[in-house]
Amino acid sequence: MDTPHSSLRAFAAVASGYWTAPGYRSVAWSLTAGMTVFGVINVAIALWLNIWNRDFFNALDKKDTSQLIEQLYMLAAIVVSAGISVAIHLHIRRRLQYSWRTWLTNVTTLRWLNSGRQYQLGLLAEDCDNPDGRIAEDIRVSCELAVEFAQSILQCILQLVTFLSVLWVLSGDLPVKIGDTEISVPGYMVWAAVLYALFGSILTYALGRGLIEAGNIRQGREADVRSVLIRARENAEGIALMRGEHDERQRLKESLGTLRTAWNTQTRGQGSLALLTSSLAYLAPVVPLVVALPRYLAGDIQLGGLMQTAQAFSSVQWALSWLIDNFPRFADWRASTDRVVHLHVALTDLEETAEAPDGERIEVTPGQGDKLILREVGLSRPDGEALVAEAEVEIGRGERVLIRGQSGSGKSTIMRAVAGVWPWVSGAVELPKGDIVFMPQKPYFPLGTLREAML
Repeated sequence: MDTPHSSLRAFAAVASGYWTAPGYRSVAWSLTAGMTVFGVINVAIALWLNIWNRDFFNALDKKDTSQLIEQLYMLAAIVVSAGISVAIHLHIRRRLQYSWRTWLTNVTTLRWLNSGRQYQLGLLAEDCDNPDGRIAEDIRVSCELAVEFAQSILQCILQLVTFLSVLWVLSGDLPVKIGDTEISVPGYMVWAAVLYALFGSILTYALGRGLIEAGNIRQGREADVRSVLIRARENAEGIALMRGEHDERQRLKESLGTLRTAWNTQTRGQGSLALLTSSLAYLAPVVPLVVALPRYLAGDIQLGGLMQTAQAFSSVQWALSWLIDNFPRFADWRASTDRVVHLHVALTDLEETAEAPDGERIEVTPGQGDKLILREVGLSRPDGEALVAEAEVEIGRGERVLIRGQSGSGKSTIMRAVAGVWPWVSGAVELPKGDIVFMPQKPYFPLGTLREAML
């Protein structure tokens, strides 16, 4: 089983090429720089609001009307600045998310819809189900949440550095008596904030670590339901003619049943986590005030200092509680990144199979004559089971050949090998000169006008 670190490194290896890709590089770095700049601006505005808390509540405590009015004007300036900064930050973030998603979708699609990989992938039984869902949904979730997490982590770091220093200065020293000995604890509110957030983070991880696997399973079951519905839509005429509606409804019912099991497993994990996070959310406004009360009751700080301290404590607590606040979404993100990584791993395996040494793969060469020639062609299943061994045949132009055999013996697979879409094959094929058209068992016609399809 992949470890979290190896899985995340694998996703970074797949997705980080966006920042070096031609045509995307300048946009990627410009948007990343914009995200960073406005992250700093947002923290600066938060510090401005922290100072405002002190001045406003000091004026309120002194009943200083003129100072209160001045602080209300200051609050208006803070609100306008914050609104503009957040709006611009949001615009930059969404542009980065969509641009990154577009690049990764194009890269993945180029590998998937290439040299028959989309067909070959469906023959693999492991880690490659529903590639359409992985490309459409999992890439979206992976890119969007990765940008949001990067933004929030940067803001957490900046906010932590800023408000830890504020909280350290406001905390002063707390005298603590242990028997006959009195010791002084410097910056005690900093230690209280760290311990409180650490306690919550450990409990959150302990209760929510199973959500990643549960989310992965649920997304797979969701994709199975979509696959059943897509199959019904694509085969609507055949289902109608064969009166297969009951069978399709039954298959959908079975898919919903497996989805329900995965849903319930995820619900139990989220319920345990919600019990903890909701309790911590109710305590969040109270804990800072309780921690700062000793300084206020001792007369070391005024009401404004108490409120500033409480707000700084909350900011430090928020920064240190990133895991608590984001664990359910992090679990969803990990599940999506795992599915994207597994798709790329499966495509890499197929590409390596196609690039195997000559003795381990088929050699297809254009010929100068009018014959299709197969020499020592051997076919096998993806799991290595042999289907055909050393097939030899020469078929001239205009000849009609019937291949007979039991179902699953490799009749149509021979044609797939000649067409170059079956990688588990060895030997040599010489094609006749000119163009060759292969007819699939299931008719295919590209979307669009007839002219576009013919050209």
